[in-house]
Amino acid sequence: MPDNDMIQITVSRVIPAGIWRIIRLLTRVYDFPSYIPSIKEVSVISKSRNKTKSKWLVQVDKVPITWVEEDTLMLDKGLILFKATEGDLERFYGEWIFRPHSEGTEVIVNAYLKISIPAIKDFANAYIKKLLSRNFEAILEAIEKRLISLRYRAYKQGALDKIAGFGVIGHFYNYYHLESCFHMLNPSLKLPSREFLSHLFNVTPSFKMYDIADFRSKTGESTKGCFIVATFIPDMIEKDIWAIFSKVVRACRIAEKYGVGIVTLGGFTSIVAERIGQEITHEVDVAVTTGNTFAATMAVDGVYKAAELLKVDLAAANAAIIGGTGDIGSACARALADKVKQLTVTGRTKINLRIIGNELSKKRKAKILTTTDNHAAVKDADIIITAASSTHSILEIDWFKPGAIICDVGYPKNVSYTPTTRQDILIFSGGLCKTPTPVTFPVDTGLPATDTLYGCFAEAIILALEKRYENFSFGRGNITTAKMEEIRQLGKKHGFEVSDFYWGHKLVDASILERIKEALHV
Repeated sequence: MPDNDMIQITVSRVIPAGIWRIIRLLTRVYDFPSYIPSIKEVSVISKSRNKTKSKWLVQVDKVPITWVEEDTLMLDKGLILFKATEGDLERFYGEWIFRPHSEGTEVIVNAYLKISIPAIKDFANAYIKKLLSRNFEAILEAIEKRLISLRYRAYKQGALDKIAGFGVIGHFYNYYHLESCFHMLNPSLKLPSREFLSHLFNVTPSFKMYDIADFRSKTGESTKGCFIVATFIPDMIEKDIWAIFSKVVRACRIAEKYGVGIVTLGGFTSIVAERIGQEITHEVDVAVTTGNTFAATMAVDGVYKAAELLKVDLAAANAAIIGGTGDIGSACARALADKVKQLTVTGRTKINLRIIGNELSKKRKAKILTTTDNHAAVKDADIIITAASSTHSILEIDWFKPGAIICDVGYPKNVSYTPTTRQDILIFSGGLCKTPTPVTFPVDTGLPATDTLYGCFAEAIILALEKRYENFSFGRGNITTAKMEEIRQLGKKHGFEVSDFYWGHKLVDASILERIKEALHV
């Protein structure tokens, strides 16, 4: 007769590995305490061909549970049966089930338990069920992490086929963007209140949204990748940067689950990494790049292209870098300081301005100025690159002089998209590149065309095509002009080049350029 007092637990997880690799780890129970925190002790009492007897001590929420367990391997049926023969639990038995899955192996644990302690039985059963459920979940998660780590370790030891491809980690840039993307995914969606949506989104874990199945270089080589959403908007960073950091780490681990070789941190995910320092590279096995080297290269190349089209003499030009103490801004400053007559760098703090100012003054030809006043920096500048990490626009479009070239690398934009009647300046979204293969995303990523990508996205693709799975751009202020030239040439090899000029989704065409030329030569 069935025992109606038995409590059932079911836990499952898809693990990106073959059945035999998972079973091999599961049967090495004596290793569990070294990588599963809730399992304090496991000792093997006896072992035969298909049976193992072991003693366990598990501790969850500081509650210790001990038992002696007998496992029976029925591998021809994809099963491992287990049964407690003595210990704290009156009855405890179940099965591990292994099923092939398109992404690896689905592992299911069905367990049954009973504790008949008078007076507190109902509470005890529910409480121990919760503890053991968490323990099984911890086992599955830990086994997945261990298998992933072993895969990346094997790659580093020479098994080059173990990982491949790229991951792009992005985020929504404000709640309006979030809501519009939800409508793209479901046009008939009736959105809940902003307060409800913001709280729900805040607790939603990062997730994979889209696969890029076949990205081809102009050389004929190909790679594949995925687009992963880190579930935050920039305004959340100041409230709890460590919570956002955990979302970025989770996004990297999603990429690891799919065997990705390198991930790039788009938008403010790289800002989080910069503020935390090298911590993210200690948390994950996959190579991480911010993509800032190629983004800065494309920003500078956009300025060079604009100056050539408008016949602006760089050697006689005054340039300004807004946000010039940041990673992209400082890289652009290093590149332009050898090209222009005068370079003004802005930033939020005087100490960081002093550091970049001293560096540039010692090594570069241009006259170097630093200031915290963005308006003063741009009002007389011929060339402006805006690369500030800001959640809102910080520059007014009326501040620029006629004929100015403004390259806005910000995400969100440093210069407002607000419509203007000005037709005497060239303002364009910087850091973008043309790609050899069109990429279509399921939501609005702010890109103006399918053959156009953010430079930070493209850097990971270029490195994946080169099979260079390394932390190419990482750590604030480390981008050199030599490194910019290296990634520029690799990009050129595979068919990446600076994009056409866009402001928002609008192409800056020849007629607009002609009007700006007229303003320059009035």
